[in-house]
Amino acid sequence: MSMQTTMDRATENRPTELNPQTQPAVQLKRQVTVKTKVTDAFRDRAKSELDNELKLIDTQLQQLEAQYQYSLQQLEKVAQQGQNVQQQLQQLNQEAQQKRSQLASLKMQVSSELGNLDKIENGQYIVTGMLENTVEIRVGENIYDKLQNAEILVEDGVVTSISQ
Repeated sequence: MSMQTTMDRATENRPTELNPQTQPAVQLKRQVTVKTKVTDAFRDRAKSELDNELKLIDTQLQQLEAQYQYSLQQLEKVAQQGQNVQQQLQQLNQEAQQKRSQLASLKMQVSSELGNLDKIENGQYIVTGMLENTVEIRVGENIYDKLQNAEILVEDGVVTSISQ
């Protein structure tokens, strides 16, 4: 065996160096926090959106009541024909009450957010959303650094900073 052949074999069996670009990679999901700087323009826009959300909830409550009344009338017609509707009536009342409670809870939450807007000073950052994105991780990289929550900072609708 020649000296060159021996050197070629030694080179073949040597572990490859950790070059991140040549290592296997996997895509992982991570959370991205969106924080918005409170400004007068943000406050005005947020108030408008929350007011619209309150109106939508009120509309949903009205539709729920109208649907409930219609269903009650239908059950009354069935009951007049001599059929027992106790179970359907109980179920209707239970479902309507559950939906009323959900909408009332949502309305209280939105109202609270609306009231809290005036308590936050301009210049402070508040969390306005959570997003998800993917990050590529390779052999040799620190998984904790890669998966830590990233942040996007926004001012008046414009991204001012992204930390990864």
